[in-house]
Parts: sequence; C-alpha cells; structure tokens
Amino acid sequence: MVLEQPKGRNGAADPRVDEVQREVMTVISPDGRPPELAGARAGWRRLAVIGLVVSAACVAVLFTVLGATAGGLASILLIGYIALTVPVWGAGLLRGQEERVAHKIADKVVHTERRSAEG
Repeated sequence: MVLEQPKGRNGAADPRVDEVQREVMTVISPDGRPPELAGARAGWRRLAVIGLVVSAACVAVLFTVLGATAGGLASILLIGYIALTVPVWGAGLLRGQEERVAHKIADKVVHTERRSAEG
C-alpha cells in the first residue's frame, strides 16, 4: 500500500524520514487504537475548561444584548453543536499529536543511521 501526501503538505527534506515516520505510525498509532489514557484525560480536561469559559461568555453576551429567548436558544444550539463535534475535534488533535511524535522519532532514526553510515 502506497501512502500519498495530502495536497498542500510538504514532506520532510529527506524522503527516508517520511518512510520511517509511516513505519513508526503503524506501531504507535494504528487506526482504532485508543490514545494513552492519562494524555487523553489531560487534553479533554483542558478542552472542557476552555469550552465552558468561552460558552458561558458568549451566552452571557447574547442574554445581555438580545434577551433571554435568544440567549436560551443560542445556548441550546451551542450545547448540541459541542456534543456532536467534540469527538471529531479530539480525534483530529490526537492524530496530529501522534504524527508530530512519529516525525520526531523518524527524524532521529534517519539522522542516526546517516551518522553511523558516514562514521
């Protein structure tokens, strides 16, 4: 199976880094594997706190500016939106984090291989 880079994403300067990164990703993050529990909890906790603060501020502004009916409707819609989209946001954030870690590992592996071949 050949993986292609998404359009607009530049690969590493050395194609070997991208190759090793794909190998590392198959080990540390196969599709469907849950993230490490402690890391996932910390990320969700931060997201929840920020989301609650921003949501409360927005609803307070709507209550003040447009009245109770508009504020109530906006808060119901906001809660529904958050409930439906949080899993997607979380999955995307975790996948991006895993890709960055895999790239760092691959970069170290390739540079170590290169140094041992030269030395």
